[in-house]
Amino acid sequence: MDENPVSRGLHQSASTTMATPALSTLRHVTERKLGKLADHHEKFEAEKKSISAKVASAPDHRSKVEALLDGFEQHGITAKDPELSIANLKRFIHQAEHDPSVSATLLSDWQSKLEHQLDLTSVKYEYAALFGKLVIEWIKHPNPAASAPTTNAASSDSDTEMSESFDTIGRKEMHEQRKEWESYAFTERKVDQEKIVKYLDEIFGTTLQAKKVTKTPLQSLRDSMKHVMDFKSDLQPVIKKNTLYDNATSKGSGTAYRFDVDTLKSCIQGVLRTDLLAGTKRESLSDLTNQPAVLRELVDVLNMDLEGLDKWEWDPSPVPLNMRRQLNGKYRVYMDEEIHQAILLHFIGTTWAVALKQAFTAFYHSGAWLQSPYRSMSKKARERREYFVPRGASHLNVRNRRRERYQRDYFMTQLPDSEFEDPPDYNAEDQDENQSWSRSSPLATKQSMLRLVTAELLLNTKVYGEFLVLQSDFKWFGPSLPHDTMFAVLTFFGVPEKWLRFFKKFLEAPVAFAQDGPDAEAVERKCGIPMSHVLSDALSEAVLFCLDFAVNKRTQGANIHRFHDDLWFWGQESTCIQAWNAILEFSKVMGLQLNEDKTGAALIVADEAASRSLPAALPKGPIKWGFLNLDPSSGRWVIDRAQVDEHIEELRRQLAACQSVMAWVQAWNSYVSRFFSTHFGQPANCFGRQHNDMIIKTYEHIQRSLFKDAGTANVTEYLRGMLKERFGTDDSVPDGFFYFPHELGGLGLRNPLINAFATYRKSFRDSAERIDRAFEMEKADYDRFKERWESGENRPKRMKFSHPPKDETGTDTEADDPFMTFEEYTRYREETSVHLRNAYVNLQECPPEEKVETLPAIRDMLRERSLEESPYWLWIYNLYVGDMNRRFGGLQLGERDLLPVGLVDVLRSERVRWEG
Repeated sequence: MDENPVSRGLHQSASTTMATPALSTLRHVTERKLGKLADHHEKFEAEKKSISAKVASAPDHRSKVEALLDGFEQHGITAKDPELSIANLKRFIHQAEHDPSVSATLLSDWQSKLEHQLDLTSVKYEYAALFGKLVIEWIKHPNPAASAPTTNAASSDSDTEMSESFDTIGRKEMHEQRKEWESYAFTERKVDQEKIVKYLDEIFGTTLQAKKVTKTPLQSLRDSMKHVMDFKSDLQPVIKKNTLYDNATSKGSGTAYRFDVDTLKSCIQGVLRTDLLAGTKRESLSDLTNQPAVLRELVDVLNMDLEGLDKWEWDPSPVPLNMRRQLNGKYRVYMDEEIHQAILLHFIGTTWAVALKQAFTAFYHSGAWLQSPYRSMSKKARERREYFVPRGASHLNVRNRRRERYQRDYFMTQLPDSEFEDPPDYNAEDQDENQSWSRSSPLATKQSMLRLVTAELLLNTKVYGEFLVLQSDFKWFGPSLPHDTMFAVLTFFGVPEKWLRFFKKFLEAPVAFAQDGPDAEAVERKCGIPMSHVLSDALSEAVLFCLDFAVNKRTQGANIHRFHDDLWFWGQESTCIQAWNAILEFSKVMGLQLNEDKTGAALIVADEAASRSLPAALPKGPIKWGFLNLDPSSGRWVIDRAQVDEHIEELRRQLAACQSVMAWVQAWNSYVSRFFSTHFGQPANCFGRQHNDMIIKTYEHIQRSLFKDAGTANVTEYLRGMLKERFGTDDSVPDGFFYFPHELGGLGLRNPLINAFATYRKSFRDSAERIDRAFEMEKADYDRFKERWESGENRPKRMKFSHPPKDETGTDTEADDPFMTFEEYTRYREETSVHLRNAYVNLQECPPEEKVETLPAIRDMLRERSLEESPYWLWIYNLYVGDMNRRFGGLQLGERDLLPVGLVDVLRSERVRWEG
């Protein structure tokens, strides 16, 4: 370990391009902290040297201990070991001066413990100094998005110089994908709008009309569009609430269509969450919330913009475009618009998104939306069940559960329920560093979709003997969505002409790629929607809503499960064919193209002897989710090692591009701990313990493959070598330093294996057995009902039936009615079995992460410092507590008040921008 204190010349050595007032202040405070840390370290080492000299010159063990105690008292040094009392030792030393029974061995032990306390303090200062050096290195070489170069005042708040600055030329793939993107975005795609209207008339024109209601569901939808965020074209504002919000307003959740400071702050947070802006512009936007005077001025400007929406134009023009690489290897094109314009568009987009969500939801509940009829109980079957079974068909059944979950979690889930809801980032390939698997996040929705498909697979193969699933998405959906298609749909739904004009200006933005330089010629977009705009989501979802209803209509009640343009459908063979034909029809009419690489189908049968080929009418590609492939023969998801190996090479490239240790750790956490974990599928009951085993083995393979050229097989050894090379440390850097959170002075390196281990023992050994257990409970219920019937206990009084049970002669007789057969009892399991419903729900749940046994002292320390006590962190602390106690006398590696935790939080808050 390099024992030199942190240099006091921090300001000169820590150059950075971060220029916002909040960051500048935070950096200044950090430099003062690290300077203070260096002073404390230097002072302590001098005091320790003085104490050690006095101890060395003391004639005996008692005198040496006495010298140590005097030094502790003189310099205000406290012992961190709770079992070591300085006050008691003073008493014992006085006793030892006159009591020969106090042995030399005991005195030597006291001396060793006191000297160990001095050494612990030295080590803490050393690691706090190392932490400081790593932060300074990170400031110099942060996430590339935080270091976008600026060349003049006009571009000082922009990332238009390509935030991925360490590879401004870009890879071959980037240029290829840009060319393809341009071929879509700058080419007008003609569609037959009359054909679209005719198609929509057929789909929506025959929707049911509820009794005693004068309007059809389609008419109600159209009426709701008339006053969304109304404004007059003569520049006179119409400040009123959307009629869709009238009911909500009475509950206090309505909003007038003008900005105030609170609305502005909400929009700022919304723009930040969409990840539209990057670099210094993002930092400036974030800093706005702390500048009340600027916020008030901005409110006035934005309200003026709202009053003149019919005159709105993109300004400045052209709008710069930047390409950002995603972890899946695809580049996405982002507009680098001005901050106040981004806020305005977010406000308008959110308002329209909420209005459309409410209108479509009302349509869903209008009676026009059909419910699945497959194996639906007839009136006769329901009456017979009610006759024999007192409770009849339970409302807690699989069918109702499907309906509830579809509406809550998958119907129009891309659109917000309220203007204050967090806008989802559906293009994110990894989670934010501190994001949990919260139910509301887009990634959590993707995970729940995978679990839903798998639970349906298990249920259908058990109940019906087979399961058919198909998937697809649209090729380059964002850039390829024809403008004429959107306008045809919006016009059909009754969106006013003045808003169609505004949407046209929004879509036909004049743009130019920033990397082409300031003199690049502006090109007007002719196709597609801008990335990371809520208004884009609203417009595209209006089109895809038509697909949702078309599938429901063509299948007479089944639903497509859709996540943006990621399409899933499953069920019985005939229904799947109807759904697939509906998807093909929609694509052709709307001018969209399906992505062949992501289109496929699979048939899984319970009995191998009954296996057969897929129907010719369905696509033949494999079913994929993330890095998982569905094996039709076993019905299990299998990690695609070839795909993982491709990403190992990409990860190696991305890590090599990191110029600081902490940026390296941040990239590792994002790529390995979140991207890989997300695409392996979160451990769940429907996957079983085999899935955990597969994840564990794959992560072992990733580490061994990634670091084999470095002569090591794990990430901690690799980082030790990096620290040794850059900062002169030795090989004794403890594992805990890498894995502990930065609040304790650690690097916060994430271990992706822990979740798989923490859920291992609670994972099902065989997921299919959960449904078998439900069948066993059904049989027990049947036997109980039958026994009570035959004993006369459950015999009902004479009831009026449309189809009363009859004996062999056809005579209506109740006295000797045999109880219904078990086959009849279980014929409509999806509508009658609470046990099957419970199994269905249980299979979609995730096994709980086990919390390792934790000493009370560790829990007390965590609570005292307000540190997270999640199963992951408790696992980490208990894994390394022994070594950390021995080296540091506890879990805290450095003095908390002197660690630059605030600056680290800011640096970690910027999403990783991947090397292009």
